Amino acid sequence: MKYELLQPWSTFVMKTRLPLPVFDKMLKITDEIVENGVPEKMGAGEMEEQFLVGIHRLKEERLLDYFEDVAKKYVIEASCQSQPFNKEAIENEEWLTQVSRMWINSQKDNEYFPIHKHTRCSMSSVMYLKIPEYLPSRNHNTTEGAIEFTGNSSMDQIWGVPTLPIQPRVGDFFIFSSDQHHCVYPFRTPDGTGERRSVSFNALFTTKKEDAEMRLKN
Repeated sequence: MKYELLQPWSTFVMKTRLPLPVFDKMLKITDEIVENGVPEKMGAGEMEEQFLVGIHRLKEERLLDYFEDVAKKYVIEASCQSQPFNKEAIENEEWLTQVSRMWINSQKDNEYFPIHKHTRCSMSSVMYLKIPEYLPSRNHNTTEGAIEFTGNSSMDQIWGVPTLPIQPRVGDFFIFSSDQHHCVYPFRTPDGTGERRSVSFNALFTTKKEDAEMRLKN
């Protein structure tokens, strides 16, 4: 039986794993920045230590093309989902993606992200480089340190589920629409010094044709 799944009314979270060479380079880069960098406040996080990662550093380490290729894959898949009968044209389009900002979240005990979305971009991401040992939850739930994605299109009482909590593993890499609401729960570690290190980036996209037209106007 051949079939298609048609669901243009919602977006999705794309989950993959960082290739080991990419993971090793990102761990090295973030170790240096966390140790020597100056923390900066980034958006919604109720936390002390967030750090920018320069785009130039990604170019130096030959990582930028990888992240922009992953972003391009998300653009193609999301566009095909929203226009299921236009897949051939979408797949043949020349898509251009650009990582606009990347930052480190060095999350410690009792820090968290309230529910939020990202702005001034088309898609966002989060990858995990360090996960500490958590103390058991006081309420015996499984949300300690979890990221939870929240959707707004789940009207189906049988198959629809409006939230998706995930306990990430080291190396997990998620890409999602910038309008995708999400939050990160706090945690506690045995000695109070554990670090849950994630890296996020925002990205934009266009087509080669649209980019050329914009350049002519400017």
